[in-house]
Amino acid sequence: MISIVKRILKISGKYQKNVILGLIFSGLKSFFVSLMLLAVLLIMINLEQLNMTIIMQATAIVVVSIFGRFIFQYLCDRKLSASGYEIFKDKRIEIGEKLKKAPMGYFSEKNLGTIQAVLTTTISDLEGMAMLAMNFIVGGFFHAFSMTTMLLIFCFPVGMVSLIAIIFGMGVLKLIAKKTEKYSPIMQDSQEMLVTDAIEYIRGISVLRSFEKGTDGKNKVEKAFMSKCKVDIEVTEGSAYLMKLYEMIFKVASCVLVFVAIILYMKSLILLSYTLMFIVSAFLIFMELELVNDGAFLSRMLATQLNRLDYVSDIPSLDEGGKEIDLNSYDIELKDVCFGYGEREILKNINLQIKSNSSLAIVGVSGSGKTTLCNIIARFWDVNKGEVFIGGHNVKDFTSESLLQNISMVFQKVYLFNDTIENNIKFGNPNATHDEVVQACKKACCHDFITSLKCGYDTVVGEGGSTLSGGEKQRISIARAILKDAPIIILDEATSSVDPENEHMLISAIKELTKNKTLISIAHRISTVREVDQIIVIDKGKIVQQGNHRELISQDGVYKHFIEIRKQSIGWKI
Repeated sequence: MISIVKRILKISGKYQKNVILGLIFSGLKSFFVSLMLLAVLLIMINLEQLNMTIIMQATAIVVVSIFGRFIFQYLCDRKLSASGYEIFKDKRIEIGEKLKKAPMGYFSEKNLGTIQAVLTTTISDLEGMAMLAMNFIVGGFFHAFSMTTMLLIFCFPVGMVSLIAIIFGMGVLKLIAKKTEKYSPIMQDSQEMLVTDAIEYIRGISVLRSFEKGTDGKNKVEKAFMSKCKVDIEVTEGSAYLMKLYEMIFKVASCVLVFVAIILYMKSLILLSYTLMFIVSAFLIFMELELVNDGAFLSRMLATQLNRLDYVSDIPSLDEGGKEIDLNSYDIELKDVCFGYGEREILKNINLQIKSNSSLAIVGVSGSGKTTLCNIIARFWDVNKGEVFIGGHNVKDFTSESLLQNISMVFQKVYLFNDTIENNIKFGNPNATHDEVVQACKKACCHDFITSLKCGYDTVVGEGGSTLSGGEKQRISIARAILKDAPIIILDEATSSVDPENEHMLISAIKELTKNKTLISIAHRISTVREVDQIIVIDKGKIVQQGNHRELISQDGVYKHFIEIRKQSIGWKI
């Protein structure tokens, strides 16, 4: 239990002093509770010659005890509870900052349910329980030991009964700790599985319904719920007897303490006043220590949760050794680049040069590595072998922020935040004015549909842009990129969801957007690649053809074959 206190103090950071102060207040609160014994002793000693003066003195001690307990309990709650919320607020922000700088491979390797469970359930539990457990542990033991010390001073045998009970109680706490250490990971795993299955069910509900598999998905979620329930019951049953044993030790110790006090009085070894005080003490001394039972269980739960937090907090950063770099040129070069997801190799020995202010189109079958190539240029992943340069600098030399401020990306799968349309577009440039947002939307051919909405630019689009169509979301994404006005533009099938009547306007907007800029485009329509400076054809992770449209159409190969079957579009995307 001491180790958990040390771990919480370690992650407390700038709030560590407040946490320590809160624990001191907890100890002082226990001290004032112990003052009750002095009031009892004063009355008992003077029982035969009791007068108003003695009663007032005892009352004063009780009042001081009550007010002292109240004041220091209040201060303890203020310091510990407030610190708990502040500590884990900062922890959420810290993890959020790290996630922004993590390679995308980190997310593919980790279970999304684990990350979400840690950032929500785990941290919420720590927020509510960490300081409570510390208060139980520190306050409970301080209270018990301070009163036991007083008993040892007044009567050694009675004090020894209390001390032996505490030692036995600590032994049971160790057993509880072992049990909890065994069960806590199981509880965490079941919670993460529940979150994962629930997210999968909610996200895939439309697919499940369309294929009449709604019952299958529901059964899977229900199975996760039942598993969580079963684990919780198993944990409760597995540790309940130890909890009751712990409580029983102190109940029995209280009875033994009363018995010993009476025997000592009968043998004339202690006065009646002391005997009565010890009897009262028997029902006070273990009062807070019994709460440590909950603190012990909480402490082991917290240990597992802190391990989970450390697991997610230990995020690899792309910014290690990175620095802010201002570019004079936006030439892009890939030298002998190889990349794969685990053992699956995607890109093989890619060599490519893209001059500043030029345009490149990438052609290839689905799964050939087109999007991956764009992602390693933006350094969403680090290459396994080779180097990627922008403006003559290796992308690994940049911080993530300084690299990406030079790049605007329009993704194939557009994600919009649960916010207004205007704020979603302003992600490209938070300092942009409303007029600048409107101009960007007009260029992206989305101004008309936005103004037709009831709240216009103040319309909240829902999580992921759920209230908009695919084409509407894609045009908003393009407006966001236009507003950012970065020197390098990456379009990952940016016109795939745009209706034919808007396509020609959008192509014009893209031409305006990419004027005097470096353009890398993955597109599925031949009209978007006819006039680019350079086309590369990727097949099985390798560049198999390179040139412009006129050059490649005159050659037998993958590109010409694509043109011939473009109407069918069987598995091909440009």
